[in-house]
Amino acid sequence: GNGYVQLLIPNHPNADKRGRILEHRYVMEQHISRYLRKDEIIDHLNEIRNDNRIENLEIVTHAENLRRSRERKKSGGIM
Repeated sequence: GNGYVQLLIPNHPNADKRGRILEHRYVMEQHISRYLRKDEIIDHLNEIRNDNRIENLEIVTHAENLRRSRERKKSGGIM
């Protein structure tokens, strides 16, 4: 949905009721060797939602994600 890649991993603790998890969250979990909390947001630095290379992903707070989103809209693109 919305350009994000989803993976089918039914036994994942954060999977939805259809057994899906967002790939960017899974990639980050593999990188940090733990499950993400619900309040941890993953920002796509280049704003490309299906670019899930670890170097394009960063854990941010919800507030930071909103701030970045507003800044990107003002500047017309990537920060």
